[in-house]
Amino acid sequence: MKPLEEIDVFIFDTLTGILFDKVPEYKKIVEMGEDSFFSDRSTYLFMNEFATYLGGQIVADRTSPFVESSFDYINYIGQSHNCEIINIVHVGILEILYTEEGVD
Repeated sequence: MKPLEEIDVFIFDTLTGILFDKVPEYKKIVEMGEDSFFSDRSTYLFMNEFATYLGGQIVADRTSPFVESSFDYINYIGQSHNCEIINIVHVGILEILYTEEGVD
């Protein structure tokens, strides 16, 4: 594996690990593993899917524990000083939420 790919894998593993710790309900929902949609460890794709699911949950019940813990996660990773992590928050999560119908 090339060094830059190793960095991408590290970021993916770190962000998904934190997500599953802070929002354990999502770990039960998303399929991970060798045959999963996310086996290539594309952080942006994974975060886009998370944000899309979160958008649906906001529309259904914006005060649910899932929504609250999801925003705790977003706020937590948004405090990073790493430019790549901040970009993932903006592009991978917030822009998706912004465009979700019914999420205001």
